[in-house]
Amino acid sequence: MKAWWQSLAASERRLVTWGAILISLTMLWLFIWKPLNSHHQLLQQDLQDAQAAHEEMQQRRTEILALRGASAGSPSAASGSLHTTVIAALKQFQLDGAGTTSEEKDKKTVTLKLEAKPFDTLAQFLATMETQHAANTTAMTLKPAGKPGTVDAQITLER
Repeated sequence: MKAWWQSLAASERRLVTWGAILISLTMLWLFIWKPLNSHHQLLQQDLQDAQAAHEEMQQRRTEILALRGASAGSPSAASGSLHTTVIAALKQFQLDGAGTTSEEKDKKTVTLKLEAKPFDTLAQFLATMETQHAANTTAMTLKPAGKPGTVDAQITLER
């Protein structure tokens, strides 16, 4: 290679040097700069989309909180313990009895363990607890039970 380089005239050496520089710059642009730039543009677009979604969610949250505060039927933290309210609601939805245990952690927290209960009824129970009794589900584990349409559930409700 050295002998070949020495055999070239000075003008040919400059031409080969400039050609190598030009090819190197083209390769850098094609394989490094262009992919990085396009990836950067995609990330910028993702960021803008995420920020727009966040703003919309904040607006919806504000609307929901305003509607909850303004509605006449808004849930109020009923007097008495949450555990008493949960027991009454379980009876109302016929989720009490065998396979149902409830534990009061404190006056604002109740843990339920339900075995082989109808999923649809459980969903209605949870909706009622949230809308009428201001008790939100903070943790829930659902597993299919042996019979179709039934689940084993562990639920934590808090006020």
